[in-house]
Amino acid sequence: MTENKPSLLSFFAAVFILAFGLNFLWEMLQMSAYAEMSGRSWRETAPACALASMGDAALTLVIYGIGALVKRDWRWVMRGEWKSYMTAAILAAGTAFVLEVAALATGNWSYINRMPVLPLFGVGLWPLLQLTLLVPLTLWIAMWWVCKVNLRSETRGE
Repeated sequence: MTENKPSLLSFFAAVFILAFGLNFLWEMLQMSAYAEMSGRSWRETAPACALASMGDAALTLVIYGIGALVKRDWRWVMRGEWKSYMTAAILAAGTAFVLEVAALATGNWSYINRMPVLPLFGVGLWPLLQLTLLVPLTLWIAMWWVCKVNLRSETRGE
């Protein structure tokens, strides 16, 4: 690694792993608010949540890529500026909203009364908050982690 910059590959791997883990926890916690999963055991919902979390992790990378293209900088989040995390949150909120509207319209899922719904749009609050909060959090933790590992490697002379 030159110029004390962590590897983008390490960053992307950290993003994917963190996004999967955080989204899996969120998915498992909100699953009882969906009609299709309500009343099922955690063992029955875990495979569907794992699959959804893989998609959420991929979406996190896509959102990061969109931000990188707009900013014309593949390391745009690695500078640790709050504006970068706000940008990621806005991109994530827009993505979540569009995906949720599409999934509801096509009948891919529906809610029960446990899901708080935004009145004007009929979109569930939990899935909207999921990407809006977890994408910037994932990017921040991944940035912190790879920079910490990179600094540790440099101090050891690796």
